[in-house]
Order: sequence, then C-alpha cells, then structure tokens
Amino acid sequence: MANIQKTLEVLGLPDHFARFDGQIQTRVTRAITVYEITDTTGPLPVNRYEVQFRDGIPAPFGLYPLNYIAGMLHHGGYMDAGETPQGYLLHRPSVWVVHPAISGLAGQNVYYVDGKLLLNEDKIEQMFEPYETTMNGMALDMEDPIMRVQYKARIMKAGKVVWTSRFAITPKKRLRRSEFLSICGLTMDEVIYKSRWTYNLVKTDPATHINNIAMDIERNANQIKSTVYINGEPSNSLNYKTLINSFGKTYTGFMQMYRLNNGPAVNVTDNVYGSTLNIPLDPHKDTTINIEAGTINRYDAKTKTLTFNPDLKESAELLAYMEFLPAGGKNENIGQSINLETGEEKLF
Repeated sequence: MANIQKTLEVLGLPDHFARFDGQIQTRVTRAITVYEITDTTGPLPVNRYEVQFRDGIPAPFGLYPLNYIAGMLHHGGYMDAGETPQGYLLHRPSVWVVHPAISGLAGQNVYYVDGKLLLNEDKIEQMFEPYETTMNGMALDMEDPIMRVQYKARIMKAGKVVWTSRFAITPKKRLRRSEFLSICGLTMDEVIYKSRWTYNLVKTDPATHINNIAMDIERNANQIKSTVYINGEPSNSLNYKTLINSFGKTYTGFMQMYRLNNGPAVNVTDNVYGSTLNIPLDPHKDTTINIEAGTINRYDAKTKTLTFNPDLKESAELLAYMEFLPAGGKNENIGQSINLETGEEKLF
C-alpha cells in the first residue's frame, strides 16, 4: 500500500519527482590525489606533481531519494532547473556570504561553491566545485582557487616508484586551479565530473520496503495535530514494522514529539534538543493538542494545552518530530514545523 501523491504533497514536491521514488542503498565517492614527487634520477632531486583520479567502489549508504530531494530543495539552497540530456537537474549557484559575529569567520566574505544534482531513475549524481574556501580561519581569495585534494609523497628514480607515503601529507605547496588543470590536462567541468559522488537508486516495492517518510502538521483554529506518513500512508494504517528500511533492517517503532522553540528552555535537565519545551507523544493515540497565547511558555498535560508567549523576540515555532527506534547507528527521522504566530509551515 502506498500513496505517492500524499508523500509529494507533504514533502512539498511537484509531481514530476514521483519517478525517483525508491531507496538509495549504496554510494560511490570519488576523490583526487595529488602526488608530490621527488625524482632522484639525476644528480639533484627534482620536485613535480602528478594528479590521480580515484574511482570509488559502492559502499553501503541508506537514503530515501524523495526525502533527500526535498531536503536539498527546502534547506540545501538547490533550485529546480528542469530536464537536461544528462538527467533532471537541481542547481545550487555559488554565492558569497559575509559571516555573522557569532561565527569563527566573523565579518569575512566566504565563497560557497557551486553544486549540482543530476537525478535519474537509477542514480543521483552529486557534483560540486572542489575548492578550498577557507584555511586557518581565513576566507580565501577565489580568483585562482586552491584545489581541495588529498596530497601524498612519492619518490621516483629512473621512471620507477621507489616509495609512496601511506598517509596524506602536508605538501610543500598547494596547487591552484590553473596549475592543477595544466598538470592533468582537463577542463574544470571534466574535473568536477570525475570527482562526483553517485547515489545508486533502487526501485524498491513499497509493499516490502520503506521508500519515503513524511510528517504532516495540521492547525484547525486553536488545535494542532501531527501525522507520520510512511510511503504516503498514515503510520497507524499499515504494519510498517515489516518494511525494510534504507539500510536493510526493520524497525520496532518510533518516538514522536512536539518541540516548542520560543526562548530559553523551561526544563533544562530534561532537554537535549535545545528547545524551549518537549512534549512527548504516543504514536498510537490522538496527537491533537490545544494552543493558546499567554505570557509564559508551558504545557498542561491534563488539558493537553500548550501556552506560548508571542511577545518574545523570536516567533514561536512548534516542531512535530519523529525518529525511528532503535536507530542501530542511523537515526532516520522527519519533522514539520509551524510558526504559531504566522501559520507558516516548513520541512524540518
């Protein structure tokens, strides 16, 4: 049983993303190694650099494609750029950002690299500019960027490798883009493609697998209700404990809660989330609570009434959140928040 339209609606995705439903079960990462070579063939050692592109092998990596796409569009800065001959494109343009005072890079103008996601029904490919943008607490000049690569040392003699460092080294110099491209004889677009990450997409059956998760939050006058959806169906309407998750296991249940973000925490010792209030829920019971504005933040469990203070500096936000249990080393979760003052909803 599955309702892909409900999934798309709650995740805030257009219908054309439905064809990417399924699971990511493996990922291939590719990397660039620059060898700092000392050639001892002649009477004096000669230093030079060689570039090697390393192909990765598929490694276990669990992910739900529709959740990944929604996260990138809603929070990752990516934009829907439409169909291309290579696949459906999501694009995050490069941008310069002046860091706020609270940052370790306070007041500095930092470059954030261009990124692309190419979506196909058998894979998602992630590409980004491999540049260093900060180093030793300083924002870097991007006129001729320093390449973000791994360096290793190598000694050669008479055309043969005598020794190669086992681990990465700090090089005598770091290559900038122009010199790097001259050494490897490629264009920057070719370098970006050769260092891409590939998420292998499997068309799993929603009758046997979890393909997507979503959280819906509804406000009706002074009441709020949240619903967990698995494969587009309310969690209480199907036996999700038999469904295989993105890393090949099944779940025994999930925890569900509301978290109010509106000023300092009320119960500091009972709060690891940094929120103002946590309201635990029983996923098998009605999740409806009452909402009212007041002068303090508090929750009355007997009347199921949440009081929030709308006069604080930041707007009051209520997050409906779920997290599968046991995590087994991977906390698959989803949430939806609502601004109690404006009614604006956002994917968590």
